[in-house]
Order: sequence, then C-alpha cells, then structure tokens
Amino acid sequence: MITAGQRKKMKKVFKTGYSKDVQKLLEEKVIWNKKGLPFSNSYITHVFNGRNTNNDIEEAIIELYQKRLYEETTITLRRKEIFSKKI
Repeated sequence: MITAGQRKKMKKVFKTGYSKDVQKLLEEKVIWNKKGLPFSNSYITHVFNGRNTNNDIEEAIIELYQKRLYEETTITLRRKEIFSKKI
C-alpha cells in the first residue's frame, strides 16, 4: 500500500496525468483485470489514493515514479550545466 508520505512525494513528480502512463506500463507487462481487460484509469487512481490495493498497479506506479524522477533530475542537471557556462 502506498503511504501518505510516499503519495505526497509522488504527486510532486507526477504533477498531472500519471494514470494513462501507468496503464501503458501494465499493458506492456500484460497485466489485466479479472475480465481480461486493461485496468481503468479510475481504478489506478483508487490504488494510488489508497482506496483499493493491487500490488501490480502499485509496482507500476513506483516504476513510473522512478522514471519521471530520473528524467527530471537529468533535465535539471543539463540546465545547470548549460547555464553555468560563461560566454
């Protein structure tokens, strides 16, 4: 289960629109619901907010968090490198 502290950190990185990306990750890993369909965006947000529990969805959310955090840090490092150079 995703704790409130973890959720707060993830929201800062996700900003908006994480459920569709989580849904894509689950589809790539061929993880479906009981009916054999992709998990809905609302169910993914329910898991994120702690209303429902699903280990596969939680793992995908954490994986997406790691990817976006890595992208965000590489972008900030690049910006610092570019703008710290003297002309």
